[in-house]
Amino acid sequence: METVQSEQHIHLFLKKAISSLLERPELLEELTADTQLSEIGMDSVMLVNLMVHIEQEYQVFYEDDELLEENFATIGKIGQIINDKVSSGV
Repeated sequence: METVQSEQHIHLFLKKAISSLLERPELLEELTADTQLSEIGMDSVMLVNLMVHIEQEYQVFYEDDELLEENFATIGKIGQIINDKVSSGV
């Protein structure tokens, strides 16, 4: 059950961060785990900013080989990677 709660927390954190970066508060309610971030206006600069927020919030770090577009395509994918990193302590 802890994994589900942390996954919900991660998704809420990501929704807040993305809607803030895009300056579109309505996205907080509209974003789903499967929303393609490129389709709502997230560009590479915003993704880097999002990554910094993630690293600060969860004390996880991305390796160069993880900085792939598909790893930042959706909230679900980003959340899965964060959860994996937090679980493994990386």
